[in-house]
Amino acid sequence: PGEVPDLLDFLIAASDSETGRAMTDEELADNLLTFVVAGHETTALALTWAFWLVAHAPDVEARLLDEVERIIGDGPVEAGHIDRLVYAKQVVQEAMRLYPPAPLIPRIAAEEVRLGTETVRKGMPVYVPVYAVHRHRLIWQSPEAFDPDRFAPERARTMHRGAYLPFGAGPRICIGAAFALAEAAAILASVIRAVRFKSLPGHRPMPTVRLTLRPDGGMPMTVEPRQARISHQTGT
Repeated sequence: PGEVPDLLDFLIAASDSETGRAMTDEELADNLLTFVVAGHETTALALTWAFWLVAHAPDVEARLLDEVERIIGDGPVEAGHIDRLVYAKQVVQEAMRLYPPAPLIPRIAAEEVRLGTETVRKGMPVYVPVYAVHRHRLIWQSPEAFDPDRFAPERARTMHRGAYLPFGAGPRICIGAAFALAEAAAILASVIRAVRFKSLPGHRPMPTVRLTLRPDGGMPMTVEPRQARISHQTGT
């Protein structure tokens, strides 16, 4: 039997159903880069910031552990658990509010638009400052605080759609938003059950933008197994 085809195999074989045109090598490379940045790096960064935030919030960590124990127990995370990991999703959502993996959304105006006293002309670049919107004092109460209860279902329903934009908005909103949130919640639940994260004394990560929002110099933390006393240091 032959090897199981991977993503690149499928992209190479793909063609337009009407014209039959396949992607060029440049288009293939662009699509692969998009998958890496949008489908891997963003989720990894959301979890990196989430682990750091939880390490500084014992009450959040306790609630998270309680939910994981109650919903999952000692076994593996299964598909049926995801919808019930409500608080884990709230933790991820609040981490992405404070540290959105995509902190800036660039667009090109398709037509002239009037915004208040300003005119955005057709073809003009427009930048949506997601990081700033997520910390705006006219939109959020105590915006610098880490509070996953902001995203409790009853409160989230009253939130203005434009207040929270980790996946963008409109017709070009991230197609993988629901999957990314489910994936991140499952990973958070699995990891936080197994280990405890502790920040290095005196270290405070500095957010820096390199397309995505990364902690400058990485996120050095101490990782301690919950069922053992032996600990080691690693970079998350």
